[in-house]
Amino acid sequence: MGTILAETFRLLAGHLHLFTLISLTVWLPGHVLLNYFRFFDPSGERVVHTLQAGWLIQTVFDPLVVAATLVALARIKHGLPVDYVAAMREGVGAWGRLLAVRFVVNVALWLPGLAWLAVNRAGRGTAVVAGILLVALTAAILIVLIRCAVVDAVVVLGGGNVLTAWGRAAALTAGQRWPILWAAAAVFALLVGAVLLTTLVFRLVPALNHFVVRVLVDCALAVGQSLVTIVLFLFYWRAAVAAAASEPASAPAV
Repeated sequence: MGTILAETFRLLAGHLHLFTLISLTVWLPGHVLLNYFRFFDPSGERVVHTLQAGWLIQTVFDPLVVAATLVALARIKHGLPVDYVAAMREGVGAWGRLLAVRFVVNVALWLPGLAWLAVNRAGRGTAVVAGILLVALTAAILIVLIRCAVVDAVVVLGGGNVLTAWGRAAALTAGQRWPILWAAAAVFALLVGAVLLTTLVFRLVPALNHFVVRVLVDCALAVGQSLVTIVLFLFYWRAAVAAAASEPASAPAV
């Protein structure tokens, strides 16, 4: 896991300009819009508008960022030249397929929240049972997500779709699911820590809570989110290379 994390940070640092351009293609205008709602929305419904816009950008347009990032990573690992235009062009080609797969993932992520709402509405007699079922559902979804953690790369780089990608992703994560869990948890902890730190700074120094500053900070955090895509790609890459190397050995002699 340590080797994967070290390479994750090395790739981001070594190609920071490229990943920044890819990420900010979506998230610079996205964060300008979101912070406009936070600071200047005249309707009085800034929270609702911010949540709606954030959900739309994350659901519809962020898959384009992920697809282009994966294309760039694959070309880097192959030792091929890669630039912003080429990465975005190939990313657009996989955008629709990844959008469909991400929709399924998002539905799975929403299920615990919907179940929690149902638990809150349940009577006292069923609340305990419903709570146990909620915990079981959450654990089951987490297991499935870890099994299919490399599904984005399977779709973008392996040509998978919403019907075929899951089995291939599960096969590629076999034998490395615990490392995937801990590596992903480490990256998420780092990102959450960065968000909490910036929130604390804005509270301690209210003068910094300015539209331009917030846009810049949010864009920096968006670029940092590339770490998630990179670390999962590296697990995909390791498994795909191992699978390709084992094929000739397992093939019958001619």
